[in-house]
Amino acid sequence: MTTTAEIQTPLAIDLERETATFLQELSDVQSDLLSVLHLKRQQMVANDLEAMQQTAESEQALVERLDNLRDSRKVLLENARGKGLPADSLHSLAKVFTDGESSELAQKAHNAKDAMRHIQNETLTNFVLAQQTVLHLSQLLQIIATGGKIKPTYEAENASNQGGTLVDQDA
Repeated sequence: MTTTAEIQTPLAIDLERETATFLQELSDVQSDLLSVLHLKRQQMVANDLEAMQQTAESEQALVERLDNLRDSRKVLLENARGKGLPADSLHSLAKVFTDGESSELAQKAHNAKDAMRHIQNETLTNFVLAQQTVLHLSQLLQIIATGGKIKPTYEAENASNQGGTLVDQDA
């Protein structure tokens, strides 16, 4: 494994600075996204459509920032690969700069990974809430459309007339 002493060239120091900057920007976007997801869930519960539309605009801006960060991450890892440094993940790259897991950069990379899992959970929670709302509205529409009288799938009183009419009944 490459150690800090082996990579203390000006190019590696620039790469370390770029990694630190990237991780800070990622942390900022993740924090903002978690706030927006929480706000969005509150708005969904309150059925505040106007506020949800405004939140959707903020959410879209964050998605664009994440897209830009994804592109930056790709370039950063390609630069690391070109310098012979680990380029499979930001966490492995960050560990190189300060020798190990306890480094500040490695910790930031680990925190970013944890934050992404938290964002996935929040997104799933919002999705389930939205799906439950759609299901509830669908059931309400069905009740309105049928006047509250839902025809049973199987009728006990007409069970004898349910099949076998070509074989069992004389025409």
